[in-house]
Amino acid sequence: MDKPEVIVRIVSNAYDADQVESDLLRISKNGAVELEDESGQFSFTEDMVRDLAKDWSRFQGRQRKNSRYTTNIVLSMPAGTEPQALKRASQAFAKRQFGQNYQYAMALHTDNDNPHVQLTVRNLGNDGRRLHVAKGDPQKWREDFAAELERCGVEAKATLKATRRRKDG
Repeated sequence: MDKPEVIVRIVSNAYDADQVESDLLRISKNGAVELEDESGQFSFTEDMVRDLAKDWSRFQGRQRKNSRYTTNIVLSMPAGTEPQALKRASQAFAKRQFGQNYQYAMALHTDNDNPHVQLTVRNLGNDGRRLHVAKGDPQKWREDFAAELERCGVEAKATLKATRRRKDG
């Protein structure tokens, strides 16, 4: 049997404080879904989510017009994937990929057939440098996320976006 494919996809970016707040409220479903940050703090209320968004937006450093405040990423697996294993793998992936320099918040969503984690990363790093997503980064992230899933006991493979869901023939 072929291993299930991981999906790591950048879904949007926030360009101002209102969008940051909207994105964090959306992924936490207005505080109804457990939100976890890079320090492991979780269970934010709606007011706490709003405060986090204000904090992330307060100081953005020197920036150009249309600079991204955050990058929103979805980490997903097919139906049947054990949600808590997906969450553990997502936590490990986010910590390894972003935790050394960037603040982030993530939420596990199990309200549809495919369990997924929505991850919002603050683009201004602790060192004052901005997160730059290079062309090959999403594929590298897919590979790293698949490896984390495997470590959590979930079979997974990282395929190139160009070959995913391609029909034979």
